[in-house]
Amino acid sequence: MTTLRSSKPCSATAVIITVVISLFCGCAGTGQQREARIVNQRIRTLEQQQEALSRKSLSAQQKLNADTNIRLDNLERELKLISESVEDALARPEEVQSVDKFELEKTIADLEKRIQHLEQGLPATASSDKTTPPATTAKSAGSRPVVTAAVPAAPSAREKALYDDAYNTFKRGDYKKAKNKFQKFIKAFPKSSYKVNSQFWIGECYYKTNDFAEAIIKYDEIIAKHPQHPKAASALLKQGFAFLKLGDTTDGKLILEKVISKYPKTDQAEIAHRKLKTIK
Repeated sequence: MTTLRSSKPCSATAVIITVVISLFCGCAGTGQQREARIVNQRIRTLEQQQEALSRKSLSAQQKLNADTNIRLDNLERELKLISESVEDALARPEEVQSVDKFELEKTIADLEKRIQHLEQGLPATASSDKTTPPATTAKSAGSRPVVTAAVPAAPSAREKALYDDAYNTFKRGDYKKAKNKFQKFIKAFPKSSYKVNSQFWIGECYYKTNDFAEAIIKYDEIIAKHPQHPKAASALLKQGFAFLKLGDTTDGKLILEKVISKYPKTDQAEIAHRKLKTIK
């Protein structure tokens, strides 16, 4: 009996201790969970901040790339227009008086440098930002002469109108239609003073549409049959360019050298000389 009475307080004490331990553990568990939630919240906040920074950085990079691409496209278009203006000036000495070709080449070189800088992620030079295409100027006395020929008979009004229509079509960039118009003009007026000019523009139509092999043939018709015509030097020069476009450096260089020897002291000879310096 005595033993049974003494065991009851021990059992009660054990229960109390168990409850206290449980409460303590529960409090400790609640504190750990709360701390874990706080840590997780901070981690999520940091992750969100990192994502926001990444998006901002990506957006800035995309904008920079877009701006660079736009500037690069604009420069390439500007370079293409200037290059075409050089070719057109060479091709039509009687339609324009003169072009400062040295200034044009300087402008082209500057634009090419700006494009290279943009492609490499470098800033454009200060001088590049001020680059503008040079204006066409009048030919001064003492300038290099252009090959001339005997003055032909004046064309009829209809003849001139048809030629002008074909040439204006060429200037608009409709090379296929222009080629057809020039061919029809030659057929209608086989003895016209504009015949050789028309043959040259047909060659230019092929050149402009990257059919360089056919352009070479058309230029050669002028070179072989009309070597003293005002278009002959330009035809020979453009024939050399066409060979270079086809990757035929050997023939291209030979023809450019021929321009210099056959038509010395002309604009075409000077440009051929400068072009040869750029060919490796």
